[in-house]
Amino acid sequence: TTQQPLADRAVRHAVETLSVSYFDVAPEYGDGIAQSRLGPALRPYRSRVFLAAKTMYRTAIDAEIDLNHTLDALTTEYLDLYQFHSLSAMDEVDAILAPGGAMETFRKAKSDGRIRAIGFSAHDEKVAVRMIRTGWVDTCMFPINFAAYHYGKVGQKVLEAASDHGVGVIALKSGAKGRLTNATGTPVTVPPKGGFRHIPEWKREEMIRFPVMTSKDHPTEWYEPEEDEEYLMKLVVWSLNQRGVTAVLPPGDLGIFETVARGVLRKCGCFTVVNGVDVGGDGKCR
Repeated sequence: TTQQPLADRAVRHAVETLSVSYFDVAPEYGDGIAQSRLGPALRPYRSRVFLAAKTMYRTAIDAEIDLNHTLDALTTEYLDLYQFHSLSAMDEVDAILAPGGAMETFRKAKSDGRIRAIGFSAHDEKVAVRMIRTGWVDTCMFPINFAAYHYGKVGQKVLEAASDHGVGVIALKSGAKGRLTNATGTPVTVPPKGGFRHIPEWKREEMIRFPVMTSKDHPTEWYEPEEDEEYLMKLVVWSLNQRGVTAVLPPGDLGIFETVARGVLRKCGCFTVVNGVDVGGDGKCR
């Protein structure tokens, strides 16, 4: 509870001072803590912001339960965007699209107004392209990073597919400098079975097989962020200018976030229209 005032101040500063209007959260962040703090903090601004959330559950029944928990935690009657969180394998897509899969819950919720758009996040290009080609998603959250794009060719096929199908792209890791190593990262502690309240068991097991790290210098980061302001802004602006990109998720460190937000306002003076929410400007950063 001592952290709620901090969350309130951070959100107030983001909205009133930095003109931020896009907020993204998930039950997996802090095992429910992040969304439970964001909800009260956003309450005075709900009508002014675009609110996105996610679920890692792949069946209709589990996704319905998770959606209702998220709506309650965020103290809102609807989400502007609801996303399948962290898709990494084709069998997850199979489960989502199968009879009784989570897509049934998403489409029903969109029909009855509890969500206004359907999206997903992914780190695998083949998975992302397949989801885009279903014709049922409005957005794709994927790493769009200068180095990964030019040297690893990661993201090119996603941007092409998204453009072909009219799907908006939310850029992940635009400000990333590199992956965490044993020298720069701290392993996340994984509780025993049943220890998570909002994270599925399959994800807990995956976290054991593929250990997750957070940055030693920036504990809210899953990667090593660029700290030099000049290079950081070049990376972010490059991502914003890629075809189809409508938003970027900056590094979560509050100091780096402040740098990015002020830099984007200075360079762009704007953001664009996302899912009918006018957040100003011409959508070009220079």
